[in-house]
Amino acid sequence: MTAGRRPRPATPAGETARAVARLAADAAGAAIGAILAAVGLVRRAKPVHPHGVTYRARLSVPGATAAPAASTLLSAPGEHDALVRFSRSLGLPRHLPDLLGMSMRVIDAYGRNRHQDFLLVTCGARPILHHVFLPAGDVQQRPYSSALPYAAGERRFVVGAVPDARSPRPAGDDEFERLARAAATGRLTFGLAVAAVPGPFARVATIHVFDPLPTTLEGLRFSPFNSGGGLAPSGLLNRTRRIAYPLAQRAWAAAGLRDAQRQADAALRALQR
Repeated sequence: MTAGRRPRPATPAGETARAVARLAADAAGAAIGAILAAVGLVRRAKPVHPHGVTYRARLSVPGATAAPAASTLLSAPGEHDALVRFSRSLGLPRHLPDLLGMSMRVIDAYGRNRHQDFLLVTCGARPILHHVFLPAGDVQQRPYSSALPYAAGERRFVVGAVPDARSPRPAGDDEFERLARAAATGRLTFGLAVAAVPGPFARVATIHVFDPLPTTLEGLRFSPFNSGGGLAPSGLLNRTRRIAYPLAQRAWAAAGLRDAQRQADAALRALQR
């Protein structure tokens, strides 16, 4: 904004347009939630990312200059316990590339049981492609992106994870076998990054991936709205997600998988001790 210039007051027409947009986003969220719920009931599993593996992890935050200052997690130096779930988004046959997911939970990021979740999917490396999900045949083949923006203070950006060129890349029959072998070395890392809209990814932290965790954690429910410390999902499309996600997760529980959710929550509590 130019110095000395006051912001323009909101007009009735502008307020009406924003109200209509919010209503449309809410309706879309309900529709998408219903579709995901139906898929979950048919699959008797998560409607997307149905199959995955979860690993113990650590997030190392150096306090990089590229980090949004208003986000305490991304800007303040520290070491944080975490877990990372790698998954195939669509559940295609294993010999075919799929949209690969990386869901990370930073455990107790903002205090006891106040976690930070990031839900990321493989995307293109060019800035314009950070919002386009692309299939991959290996967990280290492509960067990952939240696609939809976050806000921290005045900054708007997407969050991503970038494969580290220094990480081992062993052979294996499929992406999960290669992942297990790379993690077993203790040297598997990814860069946690942010990118302005549009803009290239800038690394703000390092994700260290360690040993696999019990399969009971497959029932864990991740949500982009597990957030805090000045960091939050932003925009109308995220408003749509805020309605769609709970609908889909409730349907998953109604499909007879509530016990799996409870077991996953108990396994997570055991990690917190």
